[in-house]
Amino acid sequence: MRSTLPIIVSCAVLLCGCQDTLFETQPGTHVAACDARFVGPWRLLPADSEKADDAFFVVVEPQCKRWRFIEDGKDDTKTENSVHVAFARVGDLTLLTLKEDQPAAHDPQARWSHGYRYLRYEFADATIRLHPVDDKRVAHLIIDGGIHGRTERISREPGSQRGSDDLHNFVAGDAQEMARVAQLDGIFRSGGYYILKPATAAEISGPMQPKADAKP
Repeated sequence: MRSTLPIIVSCAVLLCGCQDTLFETQPGTHVAACDARFVGPWRLLPADSEKADDAFFVVVEPQCKRWRFIEDGKDDTKTENSVHVAFARVGDLTLLTLKEDQPAAHDPQARWSHGYRYLRYEFADATIRLHPVDDKRVAHLIIDGGIHGRTERISREPGSQRGSDDLHNFVAGDAQEMARVAQLDGIFRSGGYYILKPATAAEISGPMQPKADAKP
């Protein structure tokens, strides 16, 4: 089963190549464990309309005590147990932050994988829109010195004839600096957002399998 989380925040299924941005700390001081408006069952609709029929669901239990990630009626317990969700308010922005547990490692490069992913969210009618970070915009800001951190782009591996579009950013700084960065123009995409749409129990459990005809 594919992990639901990367569909929202990271490399893979719906994005071209593998692009991501990690922030060293939570943004600002207004961080909470729950936004009660998220409580309930949701269907995750990707930015790519061609994949809108994929059966990905998120169920947020009261007080956000538990987040269930479900695909084709099955819980993705690995994602549930390894991802920690919080909410932050920075100026006029409302942000969903996600931190993934990382395996213990002595690799000096591992420190660049310890951070938070941000999604800007907004409510539209009965849905929630999740706006990812514009990774290329962040990369340019790091290179130009507008923000501190590290960026790495790989367009082709040595000896390979196949191009890629891998881009990894790490934004360094304390909570105050992360709040400043989050409010810079163009940090979050205006389009290409994901949607959480209210779901029913029947949708989440999946279609019933037809019963085999009884033998005479």
